[in-house]
Amino acid sequence: MISNIFAPVTKLHLGGLTSIGPATNVANSPDGLYIMDVDVQKLPNSDAVPKIAAACSDNSLKFFNRDKVEVLGSMTGHRNKITGVKFGNKNPHLCFTSSLDGTIRCWDTRTQGTEAPQIFTGYEGCSFTSFDVNCEDDVVCAGTELVEEDSYLMFWDIRSTNLLGAYKDSHSDDITQVAFHPTKSDSLATGSTDGLVCVFDIGKNNEQEALITTLNSESTVQNIGWCGANNEYLYCLTDVFSLMVWDAVESSMLIKFTDVRESLKSDNCKIDYLVDCFYHSTLKSLLILGGTNEGELSLLSAGRDRLHAIHSLPGAHTGIVRCLHWDSQNDVLVTGGEDSIVSVWRNTDMDNALKISDDELVIIAANQQPKAPVEEEERDENTTTQESKQRRDRRPRMVRSRQPVTGRTPYGRGRGGGRGGPFRR
Repeated sequence: MISNIFAPVTKLHLGGLTSIGPATNVANSPDGLYIMDVDVQKLPNSDAVPKIAAACSDNSLKFFNRDKVEVLGSMTGHRNKITGVKFGNKNPHLCFTSSLDGTIRCWDTRTQGTEAPQIFTGYEGCSFTSFDVNCEDDVVCAGTELVEEDSYLMFWDIRSTNLLGAYKDSHSDDITQVAFHPTKSDSLATGSTDGLVCVFDIGKNNEQEALITTLNSESTVQNIGWCGANNEYLYCLTDVFSLMVWDAVESSMLIKFTDVRESLKSDNCKIDYLVDCFYHSTLKSLLILGGTNEGELSLLSAGRDRLHAIHSLPGAHTGIVRCLHWDSQNDVLVTGGEDSIVSVWRNTDMDNALKISDDELVIIAANQQPKAPVEEEERDENTTTQESKQRRDRRPRMVRSRQPVTGRTPYGRGRGGGRGGPFRR
């Protein structure tokens, strides 16, 4: 029964993989190359093949052809670990990265080199642990590690790279997650080691007014994201394998699993860790990717009372998988891990349509020279339309100094006990 319900994801199979370097099981070993984060270009109304961007543990940014998983090029410039990578939403040829070196860099994927056209910097001594770009591509926000007694959310104007301001009172420890709403440019969710998930309206005058609600995960926040048919829900994964989904409007808890591994025992599904979640719009369901230390992956679905193992993804990874990206436009799942492998999982029906066979899997050795980037349309000029002027006039209003803001939104504002949500029975 479950197999029939979840047919769109049970047809996912390995469509290609690439090894970009020697793998190691030793953390921070100079001999190993981890994939820290991945993202996929959104190319609406285009026949071009999207690129995959992968942030690597050697502080480089690598690009791949999504269909054949071939290396297209590499960019370097960060002096410390890259903590996130995002393609632009309006301009998919721009790619942003955050780093513990205290910078966010904006790269043009149609060029190669070590110089990013735009570099965003914040307060001295701050390291960026996470970031995101809003849906209009006009504001970037990054979270920091704890600096003395403060952890910051910093905001920049993307066009000018000017620091607009910062929030500092809502979290009391390292900020681990930053996630703008997919369609509401002023709506922002953040997560932290302090266990809190905060939701802001950054169009308000100050941090106190901007903080809409505070939710408590009761443990270090590992991942957060927007989900649901209208992205009205927030999911949260923690470092102790718990999963929560809240109604972000009502601030009410919809589901909570304190230990995902216990919930899966009846399915004989072994899970050593959780990678992340993604929302499947066709199924109207929140899906979770879990894995083993040996690289075996399982897709899980969140029911009301427990999780269900619905599909396994074997044969690609040999170590811990750190990150995923779900390409909802093409039903493609991209994963990256500590084994230095980037894998692409495709829907069988789509593969048949593209006439891609298993014989076309591409495995590229670590020492292979990357190919030159594919040719794309010429770079757009920075023309300024009336619409973009209106967006720039609507700047988020922040705290512009390190001085504390008095007052904050009351903790635990939600009413609790909500029903419904992005899951099946």
